[in-house]
Amino acid sequence: MDQDLLRQGKEAMGPVETVLASVPGIKGYKEKELRRATDKAVREHVARRLQEQQARLTNLQGELLRSGGLSLVDDMERANTKLQLLADRVRTASYGYAPLFDLVRVKEAQLDALMAFDANLLTGVERIEAILDNMATLAGRPDSEWLEAIRALNTALDQLNTEFGRRSELITQVGSASGSAGE
Repeated sequence: MDQDLLRQGKEAMGPVETVLASVPGIKGYKEKELRRATDKAVREHVARRLQEQQARLTNLQGELLRSGGLSLVDDMERANTKLQLLADRVRTASYGYAPLFDLVRVKEAQLDALMAFDANLLTGVERIEAILDNMATLAGRPDSEWLEAIRALNTALDQLNTEFGRRSELITQVGSASGSAGE
C-alpha cells in the first residue's frame, strides 16, 4: 500500500516539479517529501479506520444501554475514550520532517521504515474490528459475555497504543541519523 502511494505521488508531480526533481540535491529532497506525504496519507487512513470503529463502538454502547446493560457503560466508555485518543494520536503523529538544508539528514530507508511501521498499524485496527464484530452479535446476551468482549477490546487498544508508542523510538532513530551533506 505505502509503495503504491509513493509511486502515485511521483506520477502526480507536475512538469516544474519533475524538472526540479532532476536537479542534484533537489531530487533526493523531493523523494523524501513524497515519502513523508505518503506516510502522512497512511496515518490518516489508519486514523479514519480507527474513527470508524469508534463510531461503531458508540452505536454498540447505545444498544447496550437500551438493552439494560447500565452496569457496563463505564467499561464501554473507557474503551471509547481509548479508541478516540488513539485515533487522534495517530492522526497528529510526527512524520520525520527535516528541512532541505538541515544538518540532520533523514535517510529514505528510514522514512520507508516509518511508512511500513504506520502501515502495519492496520493489523491492530483489524483486531479491533474483529472484536467489535463479535460485540455486534452480543445483543440480548448476558452481561458476562459483554464484559469479556469489552475487556478484550480494552486489551487490544492498550496493545495498539503501546505499539504506536514504539513509533517515537523510530522517529528518534530517524531524527538522530546524520548523513553527509552530499546525500
